[in-house]
Amino acid sequence: MTAATSATGLPRPNVPPEQAALWARELFGVEGPVRELGSQQDRNFLVESPAGRHLLKISNPAFARAEVQAQNAAMKHLAAAGLAVPAPVPSVHGEEIATVAVDGAGHCVRLLSFVDGTPLIENRYLPPPVVGDLGRLAGQVSAALAQLRHPGLDRGLQWDLRAGGDVVDSLLGCVREDRKRELVASAAARARAALEPLRAQLPVQAVHGDLTDDNVVCRPDGSGRPLATGIIDFGDTMYSWRVAELAVACTAVFHHEPDNPLAVLPLIEAFHRQVRLTEAELDALWPLIVLRGAVLVVSGEQQVAVDPGNGYAEAALAREWTIFETPAAYDWQAAAAGIRAALGLGGSRTTKPPAARSVLLPSLQQRKPAVLDFGWTSDSLTNGSWLGSPAEQAAEEARIVQAALASADAALARFGEARLTRSQTLSRTEPANLALALEVHLGVPSAVHAPFAGTITGTAPGLLMLEGADHTLFLAGISSTESLAPGAAVAAGRLLGTVTSALTVWLAAAGVRPAGSGEPPRFVRASEFPAFAALYQDPAPLLGAGVLPELPEEDAAAVLDRRNRSYAPLQGHYYAAPPRIERGWKEHLIDTQGRHYLDMVNNVTVLGHGHPAIAAAAERQWRMLNTNSRFHYGAVAELSERLLRTVPDSFDTVLLVNSGTEAVDLALRLAKAFTGREDVLCVQESYHGWSLAADAVSTSTSDNPRAEETRPAWVHVLDAPNSYRGTHRGAGAGEAYARDARAMLQSLADAGTPVGTYIAEPRNGNAGGIGLPPGYLPAVYDAVRRQGGVCISDEVQVGYGRQGFYFWGYQEHGVVPDIITVAKAMGNGHPLGAVITRRQIADALASQGSFFSSSGGSTLSSRIGAAVLEVLEAEGLQENAREVGSYLRAELEALADRQPLIGAVHGLGLYLGIEFVRDRSSLEAADTETAAICNRLRELGVIVQPTGDRQNVLKVKPPLCFTRDSARFFVDTLEEVLSNGW
Repeated sequence: MTAATSATGLPRPNVPPEQAALWARELFGVEGPVRELGSQQDRNFLVESPAGRHLLKISNPAFARAEVQAQNAAMKHLAAAGLAVPAPVPSVHGEEIATVAVDGAGHCVRLLSFVDGTPLIENRYLPPPVVGDLGRLAGQVSAALAQLRHPGLDRGLQWDLRAGGDVVDSLLGCVREDRKRELVASAAARARAALEPLRAQLPVQAVHGDLTDDNVVCRPDGSGRPLATGIIDFGDTMYSWRVAELAVACTAVFHHEPDNPLAVLPLIEAFHRQVRLTEAELDALWPLIVLRGAVLVVSGEQQVAVDPGNGYAEAALAREWTIFETPAAYDWQAAAAGIRAALGLGGSRTTKPPAARSVLLPSLQQRKPAVLDFGWTSDSLTNGSWLGSPAEQAAEEARIVQAALASADAALARFGEARLTRSQTLSRTEPANLALALEVHLGVPSAVHAPFAGTITGTAPGLLMLEGADHTLFLAGISSTESLAPGAAVAAGRLLGTVTSALTVWLAAAGVRPAGSGEPPRFVRASEFPAFAALYQDPAPLLGAGVLPELPEEDAAAVLDRRNRSYAPLQGHYYAAPPRIERGWKEHLIDTQGRHYLDMVNNVTVLGHGHPAIAAAAERQWRMLNTNSRFHYGAVAELSERLLRTVPDSFDTVLLVNSGTEAVDLALRLAKAFTGREDVLCVQESYHGWSLAADAVSTSTSDNPRAEETRPAWVHVLDAPNSYRGTHRGAGAGEAYARDARAMLQSLADAGTPVGTYIAEPRNGNAGGIGLPPGYLPAVYDAVRRQGGVCISDEVQVGYGRQGFYFWGYQEHGVVPDIITVAKAMGNGHPLGAVITRRQIADALASQGSFFSSSGGSTLSSRIGAAVLEVLEAEGLQENAREVGSYLRAELEALADRQPLIGAVHGLGLYLGIEFVRDRSSLEAADTETAAICNRLRELGVIVQPTGDRQNVLKVKPPLCFTRDSARFFVDTLEEVLSNGW
């Protein structure tokens, strides 16, 4: 064993910065400020000179000159392959490596060009594309170094994983805690045993040896994510197993996301695309990952002991323990299966369903078992009954089981079902809720028989294990009626025991053993399921044909493909790879995997998803009658009267439609008929709908990039009255914008085209909840009316109590419009909208014929609309919007003080906008960052989207049942993303 692997350790050379500066000047002719950089065993100094930045590296004397020469050769080799790496700078004597004396011993010293960038390790969160980029880079390095030969690469480093087991053995005594020492010893022994039969099959070549997030530098891409740009620190370059390069790179991921060990999969996939891994390398990979972690921790503990002043090593130790413990504690078999599944190689390790010669529970053949549904399709789970503590969720499952057993002798819960009853709200991590076992619940005791021949391999308390030629069966809940000791041979059909109430059944590939002791996991996370499903199969065939029919379930990608083929993509969808959302409850959206997302965008569902009062009203009305408003019934009068009670007495007429677009279109038509004027005045950056008329007055380029060029001559546009980033800013902006409006109105009147209609939101919702500056709206309303025009307040987004302090947005400004348009919130998701106005305005359209909407005022729509208003009042949701919205805004403003990317917080109540800027002076829009932040928030359980013409504002408009807990979760999660990356 070389000095590098001995237990004595390698303290860094004793070189102060002043001496390093002297050598840089005298040996390499470079002069400038010197700063020490971290290293475990060498001394590294950054030298900043007028000629540029360089790294002065004094190598540990344990490393021979040939080894240092090999490092230089590797750098040159990779540079020739087009990779950004340090380059050796010749000394004043023309040599790449000089020799200096430190404490009487010779040391190699080099000056290397400095590779600019930030070490990847400084990014707390590494998104999958960045993890994949690290894998791509590792693969390129491995492919390039495959041809490198140099005698200095034949080294005896402690980092050579071929000797990893020996290194752990020699340094294990440096681990101070007994528990940790035993854990390392056990894991290293297991890894060693797994690697031993593979040694001769693993290709050996030159490797970088330490291609981790510490030694990859990056710069931010357009979205603010780190983009790998270079590789540094070739101190561990050597000959070793090729797959060790990948294993080392993988270990860099675990401390970034310790709760998700399979976060390394994009890295492995990307490496495999560059360097195709062999079967032996795939078998060796996870054991090598664990072994690398074990070497890290024992080496780190030793380094701290022998070099107590090494702050770099001390700071790294906690991280290194995470790097070791995360993969060591994970199910190694599942990890290996997950890797193969990710690489499309799962078929080589899976087995076909067993050909059962007998059935597991013969009594089920004579019964018709009930099939339990704990997933998103369940009708038994209502009104959030699946939520609560684990004990409450278990009680809800038991209630459903007992209800099923009241009419059947048996009830079956499926393998692979994503249970709502194992999910939770306000969680940044996906739930462990996908069933890895089949459950059989029985009303009467039943005999259990061996479905295939095999051997009893375990009889842990409450668990029986039967291993056949191709499969292993795990049974929990069985009471043995015979003595079945481990090693006993069992014929197909033999009686195994009796189950009295519930039997849990796992079916695994032969040789699969649960991690640790006891039974296999009952539930896993959706992201882990492909890995575990390569080990465990659906046991349903063991029950006999037809007992539990297959329930085909399309994944989100398959349904998205169907959507894209049949449903015009013009209609769009959130996210590039969206979750499949099929259920909701209150302010939560639920995907088909049972993941609950906090819904920050659904201003349509004002009361919250799945409201029982609205569901009951809709069901009852559907059963009674649904027809159009030309028939006579009471619901349409009730809804109209309720609407009129929310507005001033000057309003006396309601027209009901299906949507906000129809409401705006109708309002424009009414105004034109009333004034006799075609010309309309609107506001920049607004959206009012998609019909010809509504689109004509919609100026938002984010909704219609061709808005300006397609705008008809009768539409005239004012600047957006935005006092934060508009033409006029700060105090006095309201009067300045109003002055511009008056000037345009006068100019149009002088040209013979006086404005008949002014339409605007009382708060620019589409731009991000931007408030109108004080005094602006009253002045514009007055100017329009002085010239004979009418004013439309588009309340489709901001009205109906959403702003908390006001039921209608116009109330904030002390004005009363002539026409109000509303939709979205009116039906809590049911298509319903309205125009509220004066009868004389409505009557002006009579000469053009009557107005009619087939379902706008139908019995169903009217009943739902009335019920929504009832619930809004009964549950105090406007007051909730005021209280929770004020709390949320205050917390977001406090967050803005800590996070410079937040330029401003806009809005009122529960209609807010969080504007991201790259610079608070220039107000440069952080649009790509906003999109990436939205994607990261979705990964952490929050659905939110960008808005505005610059797409740099988070639109925050959740259901009005939104709670302080949900607000706290949103703010904390947003801070997590802004602090740790996206």
